[in-house]
Amino acid sequence: MNDFLYDRLTEALNSRGGAFPAIKCDILKDMLETIFNEEDAKLAIEIPDQPVTAEEMAIKTGRGIEDLRKALETMARKGILFTAMIAGKRIYILFPLIPGIIENQLMRGETDERTRKISRLVTEYLSMLTDLEKSDEGRLPHIPFARVITVDEEIPPNVTVEPYDRLLRYFERISIFALAVCHCRHMNELVGDPCTKPKDVCLALGPGAQYMIEYGLAKPITKEEALHVLKRAEEAGLVHVVSNTGKNIDFVCNCCSCHCDNMKAFKRNWIGGRAAPSSFMAEVLAENCTGCGSCIPRCPMEALTIEDDIAKVNKLRCIGCGLCISTCPSGAISLRHREEVFVPYRDSKELMDALRVPIEKQDNPF
Repeated sequence: MNDFLYDRLTEALNSRGGAFPAIKCDILKDMLETIFNEEDAKLAIEIPDQPVTAEEMAIKTGRGIEDLRKALETMARKGILFTAMIAGKRIYILFPLIPGIIENQLMRGETDERTRKISRLVTEYLSMLTDLEKSDEGRLPHIPFARVITVDEEIPPNVTVEPYDRLLRYFERISIFALAVCHCRHMNELVGDPCTKPKDVCLALGPGAQYMIEYGLAKPITKEEALHVLKRAEEAGLVHVVSNTGKNIDFVCNCCSCHCDNMKAFKRNWIGGRAAPSSFMAEVLAENCTGCGSCIPRCPMEALTIEDDIAKVNKLRCIGCGLCISTCPSGAISLRHREEVFVPYRDSKELMDALRVPIEKQDNPF
């Protein structure tokens, strides 16, 4: 890939928004050359920010419709383009770099040399971004692309809850579910740092699930099976993380704090820009606490400690996942509303529009 094509491809990816920018460097160039061939890159540059049909792209590029449709379908199967049938027409749109293109290379759970190479390059790229985050905040987005959502059954019945705070509410309205491999844990396994948590727990919902099933990125499951995945993830101590949108959600990642990037960012600095905490936080009723310490290893953020034989919550570390409650034998831990709630964006369009705003002009929601 020559420098001119590489420069234009990074510009196209950055125009899609996303949780991380495409920052020009040797690591990124090697990664993009592994994922995109030259034809993919040239076509990606021509795709507008809004959904487009093959017919519209044929007019824009002057290419034959059948040849162009085949190329778009190939890119969709590679996880570079999202595609769906809308009002009887098949539309295509370029995914952001992250989340989107990178995750799609890893969610099949493949272990071939190409996937291993991508895993190594993504690990190096994320490490570079972490260093950049520490030294130059202006280069990374301030907008949380994802948010923590509390375990439903741990929300107190006497608390007023916004519709976007209940995960099961979304499940009630969705009929298509897909199960994929956790790209974070799979990637780290391929670079020699395996996790003890389960990998087959990441869910896609609705149109995103339909795309992933149709193009071989995930397998179809029933709603009942999806609910079982949630329960299995909770039992394993994984945190539910969803898209930072309120009307609908596209995915449910079940994240560990040792390998998943959103959780690691939370542990480094609670006031970040990658994910938002839930609307709740843990609270300990001192008179009921026996100081047994069963909640300590359960907390992914290390927000709980034992002081004077009573569990204490660090408010600056608690993300309100609700995982600690189920292990408390005395029922001393409950959830309460966070004083400052981070309201999600209405839908994916509103979120992506916010992420497209130049970073220096973004409002920091924290």
